[in-house]
Amino acid sequence: MNSKEVKNHPHILILHGILMNALQMFYLARQLRKEGFVVHTISYQSILKTPSANAKIIHKKILELSVNNLHIIGHSLGGLVIAHLLDQFDDDIPKGNIVMLGTPIQGSWFAQKLQSWPIIKKILSNSMKRGLSGENIPEWRSTRQWGMIAGKKNFGLASIMGGLPLQGDGTVMIKETEHHKINAHKILPVSHTGLVFSREVAEHTAYFFKYNHFDINKGKKAMLLDMASPQNKNN
Repeated sequence: MNSKEVKNHPHILILHGILMNALQMFYLARQLRKEGFVVHTISYQSILKTPSANAKIIHKKILELSVNNLHIIGHSLGGLVIAHLLDQFDDDIPKGNIVMLGTPIQGSWFAQKLQSWPIIKKILSNSMKRGLSGENIPEWRSTRQWGMIAGKKNFGLASIMGGLPLQGDGTVMIKETEHHKINAHKILPVSHTGLVFSREVAEHTAYFFKYNHFDINKGKKAMLLDMASPQNKNN
């Protein structure tokens, strides 16, 4: 593709979760490239800066991409960074859909529980501010299509430390990923970390970016019915 074709091609930006980096998004990025997207990954300082501060930095990096459209994925804390990004810069960045993976958009019960450990409390302090604490998270005003994929495989740090009070992915409860403004919510049998290493998650994410919903089977059924229609048979 030439530079003009690349600019107009569907682009995706992936934001990692806490204590992770862009390199660890390699599998998800590779799967989405197979689906025909141009994929970008950005590292940000998940524990050294607040979600709001990270949103400002990511906004500048998005503008540097100089693309006409941009879907955005946020894993865990990355989804909260997206909430701040859209709260501050929704009209200033390219249009596209949003998919969050295991993001505790209502705040994280487990992160709050870890506040009883002084060392961990210090490590998480910036991420808690208008983020994992659940307090003063920006109100969702964007008109972008917003999808959420939650995991139900209870395997993670929380499960080792006594477990979650409700069903979840081993770190985040499914209930914490729910929000009345979400357009589509999908639950898959994966763990919190597994959300970025799952082919099924990648397929559903790509499908949402293309069709604004997660129901792949419904889409396939509609395609088959269309192919079997009398009009198509005549053609």
